Amino acid sequence: MQWEATTFGRPVLALVLVASLAFFPVFLIPSGPSMWLAGMIFGYGIGFVIIMVGTTIGMILPYLIGLLFRDRIHQWLKRWPHKAEMIRLAGEGSWFHQFKVVALFRVSPFPYTIFNYAIVVTSMTFWPYLCGSVAGMVPEAFIYIYSGRLIRTLADARYGNLHLTTVEIIYNIISFIIAVITTIAFTVYAKRALDEIKKADTNRIDASPSDHGSLEKGKLPLERPKRLNFSSISS
Repeated sequence: MQWEATTFGRPVLALVLVASLAFFPVFLIPSGPSMWLAGMIFGYGIGFVIIMVGTTIGMILPYLIGLLFRDRIHQWLKRWPHKAEMIRLAGEGSWFHQFKVVALFRVSPFPYTIFNYAIVVTSMTFWPYLCGSVAGMVPEAFIYIYSGRLIRTLADARYGNLHLTTVEIIYNIISFIIAVITTIAFTVYAKRALDEIKKADTNRIDASPSDHGSLEKGKLPLERPKRLNFSSISS
């Protein structure tokens, strides 16, 4: 880490990390390693800012690109009706409902790189998508920063740059266990909450057979303009 910081400078490294977090999701590349590096090099303060700025851009770009290929994405999702049905739930209901479901998707095991593109086939509007995405990324950002700092601490201890006392070792073990439990708890909660929302939606559809919102019926929930303009974002 010291070599990178000395060779490139911390501002350049920060820009590189922001760029990787912004553009990796466009190409469906996981950005976890970049978040780890942000935690290793910059810590909780600047590292958190880097992660949130980069991932926010990385959630906006696929959304905007997806609007240009909405019909193709819709056809592609028909191959996986179960996942398509889950994504459809995000675009229903009020602003707060959309915000909540997007935040849950960010915490859940659902691949976020696919979600960024797939969400455009629903009636989800831009602002609940963005706000829910940012809110859902906050706990993940802290977990990545913590794990990055832990990896750096262990690496320094392994190669003799740092001597850990017994208290520090115990602290790292306990904090690691807490981080794992927290991650599992967030994931389980998000999955259960999404399952409950899906169950409630299924009951509603059963009670109203005339509902035509399903993606499996071949209709897009909301027709967006073919051209990308500001009104398509603020609608």
